[in-house]
Amino acid sequence: MKARALSTLAVAALLGFGVSAGAQEEDKPERPPPTTGALPFDDPTIEPPRDEDLQIEQTPDAELAQEADEPGRAPIEPEKLDTEAAESPAPHEDEGPDVKVVYDEAFLLSVNDWFTLTLGGLVQARYTLNYRTEPPTDIVTLEREKQVAQGFDVARARFQLGIGLTEFVALYMRIGVVAGGSFSFQKAFIDLKWKYFRVRAGVFMVDFIAEDLLGPTDLYFLDYSIVENVYSPGSSKGAMFTYLRDRFSINLGYSDGLRTGFSEIRAPINADFAFTVRAQYAWGEAGLAGFNRLTTRRGEPFGIRLGGALHYQQGGRTQGSLPVRIGLGTVDLSMRGSGWSVLLSGNVGQDAVDASATDESGEILSGAVSLTGGAFVSERVQVFGRYAIVIKPRIQGVLPPGLPDEIIGLPSNFQSFGFGFSYFILPRRDNVKVSSDFNYFLGRERGSLVPTSPLNSIQPNDAGSQFAWRVQLSGRF
Repeated sequence: MKARALSTLAVAALLGFGVSAGAQEEDKPERPPPTTGALPFDDPTIEPPRDEDLQIEQTPDAELAQEADEPGRAPIEPEKLDTEAAESPAPHEDEGPDVKVVYDEAFLLSVNDWFTLTLGGLVQARYTLNYRTEPPTDIVTLEREKQVAQGFDVARARFQLGIGLTEFVALYMRIGVVAGGSFSFQKAFIDLKWKYFRVRAGVFMVDFIAEDLLGPTDLYFLDYSIVENVYSPGSSKGAMFTYLRDRFSINLGYSDGLRTGFSEIRAPINADFAFTVRAQYAWGEAGLAGFNRLTTRRGEPFGIRLGGALHYQQGGRTQGSLPVRIGLGTVDLSMRGSGWSVLLSGNVGQDAVDASATDESGEILSGAVSLTGGAFVSERVQVFGRYAIVIKPRIQGVLPPGLPDEIIGLPSNFQSFGFGFSYFILPRRDNVKVSSDFNYFLGRERGSLVPTSPLNSIQPNDAGSQFAWRVQLSGRF
């Protein structure tokens, strides 16, 4: 009975670790996803099923009992179970609550199969070396900046807590620090779930660009691309409605604007209102759940996912909002197979401001493309490469607010060429890995939309190019 209880908890925890769609065979009808309250340690829309990872020793009777609990299976006849196990007395009410604890890349606790708790954490310790061929000169002191910038940093440190209250209600909170900053709430939301539907409210990551659907440990490179740095909506304060099936999902969000909750790269842009919609469809045995991370182990099935999203916001009439209209669009194609995966995405953007009594109207148009891929060359070693370009913006009229003034003079393309490798310390586990990547950046950072930041290892430059080499030890529980 103890083994059966543990297996029941494991199944509940695995299914509750996200609203991710499970694998679906063509000749079997799709099962409704469970409405469970447990949450993963990052985000319930991007965690994969963990049936293959979680190891719980079971007796033959416990395995039969677990099969009896699986949806879609006919109940097993009592005489097929062990007589002694079937006739075990039920626990008395005075024995206290039924508490179960397991660990599977996060701490999972359940009380009476009603209250669930998940606790996880992440630390990324990094060394970065950046070299610029032509660093800028200070216009006041006329001193030229050093060509080399180097040092150690904690790129990210997080604590993540998920709480399930019944199978229909869940809460999630994440506090953390980024690149030497102070601890702050990065996410805090509540989910109401029923069958294929979910309503989320609070501070959460707006589903838009494909890279943002991945956690920092699920990437190939040590950090996100320059395209994500420019177009990421960050986390925002608002509400989101989700309809999720095994192969198809759609998110509809209403918020206060881009990055108004938390951002690792760019400043918030408050709006009067902001709408975001993203839809995606997947082909393949694993469905959408197969694309919850870029890292694809050997033996995993082939799959394709096509996604797209639109974002629009407007401000200026509400106190504190930015008087600008912003429209963003993205299309992405993901492919994966046994030990390899590829992600291609294209993005466009428009920032516009209306004419006023003192200024004329203005508009800036932008675009970007990113291609990332990687493969396992052995069970523990993974190699990867990336190309990304943020096309020089086209400016008409005055520059809309919230953009760097340096792009007015000589707008520039900004390109990134990179490659690297990762070594996974624990076999077939993503918990602890050592990674290194090398990136060559070509273009004027001050003439592009790409921001400087310790996370993307880019320094300001007015001409020439720059190189960045990074080594990182990443661990999570």
